[in-house]
Order: sequence, then structure tokens, then C-alpha cells
Amino acid sequence: MTSPVSYSVNESVATIALDDGKVNALSPDMLAAINAGLDQAESDIAAGTVKAVVLAGNSRVLSAGFELSVFASGDPAAGLGMLTAGFELSVRVLSFPAPIVIAATGHAIAMGSFLLLSGDHRVGSAKGRCQANEVAIGMTLPIAAIEIMRMRLTRAAFFRAVSVAATFTGDAAIAGGWLDEIVEHDDVLARAQAVATEYAATLHLKAHVASKLKARASAIEAIRAGIDGLAEEFALTTK
Repeated sequence: MTSPVSYSVNESVATIALDDGKVNALSPDMLAAINAGLDQAESDIAAGTVKAVVLAGNSRVLSAGFELSVFASGDPAAGLGMLTAGFELSVRVLSFPAPIVIAATGHAIAMGSFLLLSGDHRVGSAKGRCQANEVAIGMTLPIAAIEIMRMRLTRAAFFRAVSVAATFTGDAAIAGGWLDEIVEHDDVLARAQAVATEYAATLHLKAHVASKLKARASAIEAIRAGIDGLAEEFALTTK
């Protein structure tokens, strides 16, 4: 079976690319494959051959979020496991021992948008849509998701994202805190790799991770508290 995630290294930058041929749904298999890519990157960082990482989507999306069929399967444990793995992935990206540049090669929706917000630098295009669409599709946002958005979005964008599933594109995505820069659609991946190459050449990794962990400590604590409470939240939504 072909993996939905590929891993490659160019000089000192590792690229982890998601492509399930569809919308990069964050199914248990996709989440496991992303973590395998990050495991490999950590091994290469320890060996000194990688100093920065790019996490990219396919030409259509970064990710459209969790695999909804898992929630509809009637197996609460499976749904809870997927939720937990998704938010644990965000924490892993937020605390990764090297800079992670997110290449939003397409739309970032729901959990895909929370993963986007977890990167150290986010590159997108004017065509890309950033949206936490949960309240538009009848789902209540988990506390972990809310805390990720609280950490990175402006106050006004945060409340619009949470309460009315506002869509952010172009300059509004930058102004709201979803993205750090916008380039032409076909240039997103190359630009992300260029930024990662610059970070690899200029940043001291131990100082980088120590500083970002200090800066994000309270946010990560709040996200982890949300993860710890997912079982109760998920039980309430499945009654």
C-alpha cells in the first residue's frame, strides 16, 4: 500500500508532503504517516543532516481536516483516538526540535487549519482558504482547537473563526494570523523550502527550540488540558 506521505531531504531541509490523491483527510493512517515522517526528520536532525522541515499538502489542499467517516462509524473510541492524535500532532509541531515551515499549497480547513497554525512560518497563496468550519457543519469546536486558534489569531479573527466559521483568504488571512506570507499558488512549496533553507543556515537549533518552548508554554499547557478533556467532550457529542 502506497503511503499518503512522502519524505525527502534536499541539503539540510526535509520535506514531508501529504497527498492522498484527494483532500488529505487526517485519518488515523494519515496521522500515523505524518508522525512517521516527523520521526525520520528527528532522526536526521539528531544526525546533523536536517536542520529545518517543510510540511506541505498537494495542489488542492493542505488538508480538509479529520476523516469524517470515522466519526460517523458508530465507534466513539475510534473517533476519540483520531481527535487525540490530531491535536497531539499539533503539539508535536509546536514543540518540534527544528523550525517547521508549513506550505499551504491549497485550502486549510478544520484540523488542517489547526495544523497550519502550529507551524513556525506559514506560506500560502491568495487562492487558499483558511477556515475552522466546525460550527457550519454541526460540530462543536474542541477546547484544544480553540486554544490553538487563540494562540495564533488576532482577537477579532479568533472570535469570528470560532463563532461563525469565518473564511480567511489573501490579505485577510495574513492580517488575522493564519498565514505569514502569500505568494503565487505555484510558488508556495518552493517559497516554503527557501524559507526553511534560510532557517537551516541561520538558526541555532537548541536556542530555537528552547525559546519557542518558553514562548508557547502556556498555550501548549492549555492545548494539552484540552486533549486530556477530549474524552468527556467527545462523550457529550455522541449521546
